[in-house]
Amino acid sequence: MQSSPIGSTANASVWTKIFYGSGATPFGIKDTGFNFFLLLYYNQVLGLDPFLTGLALALAVAIDAVSDLAVGYLSDNWRSKLGRRHPFMYLAIIPAAATFYLLWNPPSSVLEEQNTLFVYLIFMAVLVRSCLTFYEVPNAAQGPELTKDYDDRTRLMAFRYFFGWMGGLIMAVLTYVVLFQLDPAGQMGPIGYQSLGVIGGIAMMIFMLISSLGTHHHIETFYRPIKRESHSIRVIYQRFRGLFQNRSFVSVFISSLFFGAAAGLSQSLNIYINTFFWSLTLTELALIPLLGLAAVPTSFVLAPRLSEKLGKKKATMYSFLFAISFLPIAYLVQIAGYFPDRGNSIYVPLLMLNYFIETTAIITMQIIFASMNADIVEDRSAASAGERDEGLIFAARNFSKKAVSGLGVMLSGTILWIVSFPDGAIPGQVDTEVVTFLILVYLPFVMVLYLCSWYVLRYYQIDKKTHEANLAVESKNQSTT
Repeated sequence: MQSSPIGSTANASVWTKIFYGSGATPFGIKDTGFNFFLLLYYNQVLGLDPFLTGLALALAVAIDAVSDLAVGYLSDNWRSKLGRRHPFMYLAIIPAAATFYLLWNPPSSVLEEQNTLFVYLIFMAVLVRSCLTFYEVPNAAQGPELTKDYDDRTRLMAFRYFFGWMGGLIMAVLTYVVLFQLDPAGQMGPIGYQSLGVIGGIAMMIFMLISSLGTHHHIETFYRPIKRESHSIRVIYQRFRGLFQNRSFVSVFISSLFFGAAAGLSQSLNIYINTFFWSLTLTELALIPLLGLAAVPTSFVLAPRLSEKLGKKKATMYSFLFAISFLPIAYLVQIAGYFPDRGNSIYVPLLMLNYFIETTAIITMQIIFASMNADIVEDRSAASAGERDEGLIFAARNFSKKAVSGLGVMLSGTILWIVSFPDGAIPGQVDTEVVTFLILVYLPFVMVLYLCSWYVLRYYQIDKKTHEANLAVESKNQSTT
């Protein structure tokens, strides 16, 4: 029996949006470390073979992807005085921060042999991701209960992506501007990465605690699940399989599969491309993300307005298609020889503008896409006698991205191997043909993956009218239980 109302029918307050949104900051910090620096750190600085580095990160993601589903299901069905979500969130805080620190500060004994370092990287990457899963999935799953309004959900998700992206970008800028400067070898020395582990771990712990405490008072308004006789792997699998009866869920799930693979590939090679293709210095590497700090508030304002005007599906597909179309332009212009020379005063500003436009489009798409995902909760609830699977639905989306983002990371290591990218590479001393070949191999892969992700969104079926009908059905189901 349901013994509490299912979330709030009113718009979420600004403070609720802030506390909920701040919960994405640790995830943004982790993503910055994993997607931009970890491959370079273990490959170029610690000396692990590029293929083994990519393989280790891919295996870690694949293992972690399975834990998402288990955590999502458990947090959907957990019964306690602290509700469904908060027990997991509180318990994850210290382990997540501690393992993040250890990932970037391996003991000297593991650095002596390739196999030992390979195993250490897998083990620590799995621990970091798994600890954060116990926080991220329950924390994100609160969203559909904090507000049911179709348009207010996009505004709620805008806060979440604002904090997630800002946390990640500030960590990136701090690493480039301050932490890498601590080592005479810059990004090719270990001190900056070790400091990233310390500062990142502390920041993650602080924001996890803030979000958990800030949303604590909503526990009494959250849905309390019925008591189940069994929580076996078979039951979890059946609940997960049941999600695929919903066409909109299938659309979002498959889209996330392709997006995760593309993002894993793109982000892993980002520092290689900026350092060796665009020949950016440490200071310039820091300037590029600075415009990302401007793109985040721009998307924060733009996404809800596009969603309200066009509807979530159209707004997502239009912004996504623009981002995909815009992605290869600067690379191709540079390869063709029409981009300004490296010494030209507008060289870096043009790259910054390029990053700003592309990032704004991607974040805008992600905000609205997350809101689409939240609306699946009521669409499924209306068809399943009022039972709610927020945790499993959000976990399934994470699962789809993680299951293949590791493929993207491994693909990035494979591409480096295919183009014979040198170990211990020094900026400005890598053969131009090798660097150009890297881009020409990279672009077709990432473009096809993103286009597949965009195309399957056409099968998403929930609009504002459908969502309001689902709320009416859910309310009727609740009143009869």
